[in-house]
Amino acid sequence: MKVEIIFIEADGFWTGVQRRSMEARKKGRKKRETKMVVVHEGWEKRQGGGYRLKNTMYVTSDTLEAEEGIWDRVRLRIAEKYRDIDNIPVIINGDFAAWIREGTEYFGNAIYQYDRFHLKRDIRSTLRNQKELCKQALAQVESHNPDGLLQVLDKGMAAAESEKEYAEIAALKARLQARKECVIDYRETLRLRGVKVSESWRGMGAAESNVDRFKLRTAKRGRAWSKVGLGAILNMLGMLYEGVLKDALGGLDGSMFETKEAEKLIEANTRQIAKTVGRGVLNVRKASLPATHRGTQGFSQLFRKILNEQPLSLN
Repeated sequence: MKVEIIFIEADGFWTGVQRRSMEARKKGRKKRETKMVVVHEGWEKRQGGGYRLKNTMYVTSDTLEAEEGIWDRVRLRIAEKYRDIDNIPVIINGDFAAWIREGTEYFGNAIYQYDRFHLKRDIRSTLRNQKELCKQALAQVESHNPDGLLQVLDKGMAAAESEKEYAEIAALKARLQARKECVIDYRETLRLRGVKVSESWRGMGAAESNVDRFKLRTAKRGRAWSKVGLGAILNMLGMLYEGVLKDALGGLDGSMFETKEAEKLIEANTRQIAKTVGRGVLNVRKASLPATHRGTQGFSQLFRKILNEQPLSLN
């Protein structure tokens, strides 16, 4: 499949890690960062208004150890679907995290853009005590002028009233000076390279909302995960949001459920479910049946056999 352009939006979120020992639990719950990459072809209009991402793919890493491999997996998935990926523009959008910026090294024609939400948030935070300079800095962002932005930051450093404020502004300036081109909107960068920009190409920033979808199932309400469990739920959520989960489940080999071990597991789970439904959902109280302890003409013995699932004798 051939496309004009590929968009990649990257972000991360934190999930709880299960700790087995009591001593480890007392020390508090450990967190691990989960990295998420959303790949899409652009935007299409929704019925009733608004836009949605076109042909999305989700790639996640479930452990910090997998950090080095996430872009390998992203490239592999893209190469499986699209042709000639090193000769078409690949736009990577995200905050200034090093792992996101490194994604440009995995494609032949990649552009990194400092996500507008994060860039403006960092400017407002850094220049919070210098309102007029903050406005000027944001105006330089809108004008796609990184040199002008750096000049405003120089003024902010000169006007800083404390060492802490000076250091924060200096750190932001150094960060931006190292990658000035990332301040420019990707559409302007493509125009400067002679690429025809489609009117349907919009401003980027979909990673935040997609992160929220994954966090709702994995990171909120005090949940914690094992390494295997987190990897499984992330893969399942990715297939769900891509719209391929139903087909994937339909392709499972039914014979995997026909072993004796699987039958025992299903039987055990069925008993547990029945107990939960009976006591929890229907509010059935746990109690004994008086007729099993006393009665005439052998009825108590009959009731005990029925409750204990013992075979009844007709003799």
